[in-house]
Amino acid sequence: MPYTKRQFLIDAKLGTPKTVGNYLMELEKSGFLISEKVSKEKLYLNHKLMAILEIP
Repeated sequence: MPYTKRQFLIDAKLGTPKTVGNYLMELEKSGFLISEKVSKEKLYLNHKLMAILEIP
């Protein structure tokens, strides 16, 4: 998927909510992801992958 959210990573047992949040923030700071608030949740978009998947 070209996006993720904290809960997906927590459910996959990749860390605690705090650790997962820190990982996602670091990936966003590094330019790999862009966060977007949707309703109550924050989605983390892989903008480069989304650009590849876009239909011209």
